Amino acid sequence: MKKIIALLILAAVAALPLAASAAEANVYADVMSAYVYRGIVGNDEAVFQPGLDVAGPLGLGYSLWANMNLTDVESPWYPDSSGKWGEVDLGLNWTCPAEGPVSLTVGATYFIYPQDSSVVLADDETGEPLVDADGNVRVSKAPADDGYELYAELAAGELPLAPSVRFCHDLANSEDWIVIFGVSHSIGLTDALSLDLGASLGYAGKYYVASNYGSGTGDALSHAQIDAVLTYALSETVSVGLKGSFSSLLDADLRDDVDAEGYYPETDVFFGGVTASYTF
Repeated sequence: MKKIIALLILAAVAALPLAASAAEANVYADVMSAYVYRGIVGNDEAVFQPGLDVAGPLGLGYSLWANMNLTDVESPWYPDSSGKWGEVDLGLNWTCPAEGPVSLTVGATYFIYPQDSSVVLADDETGEPLVDADGNVRVSKAPADDGYELYAELAAGELPLAPSVRFCHDLANSEDWIVIFGVSHSIGLTDALSLDLGASLGYAGKYYVASNYGSGTGDALSHAQIDAVLTYALSETVSVGLKGSFSSLLDADLRDDVDAEGYYPETDVFFGGVTASYTF
């Protein structure tokens, strides 16, 4: 835990120079009825999800996002952990400053799971604990040491529906990948009120499907999600909103495997909540 706290402090300090000279920074806080990640329902009850996005000079950017359960639901991710941080994501990214119809962004996300703990490593055949050269029992790395994802994204924000495609790769395995296709559209209803619509579709490799969904179906259309956010600008820098989403696992075999495993509570879920943000 001390290491995690130190990492968070270091990240915050590193963000200050970016924020001071940034074109834009955004702090936000959402209270949602569920935590859903790429079609996986990690918690089907209320969660608190704050974050920070900083767009710095030369296309550099930084992000911080966290999730806290607000109830002691028996969720698959960190049950009985109300009021505790279950996940903290630190991100660095760079967007090519060259102007054009398509933008390129590359980045990395570092996942931290404060509620996880190390486990004793065992021999796959005998089940006996593994020991090092000094006879000490070997344990897995702390969760903060094993969660890195790299990504590259192409986006055409000026085209109709602003299409984008993002390729994500987890460094834990060379065959771990997922591609996410997205579209979005914003409608100005009044000077202060806007409606933002978005949809995403995932296609994942067999290792990603196996390790994240617990399915042996192989490469598959993993999930689809539709979002609608109604935002009201209280001022030039402060806004509040209402968000509604629908998420679904798509591949039939993948859905059957998730249902049979019984680990995740839903394969289709409606969820939503309230949002607030401050831009500076």
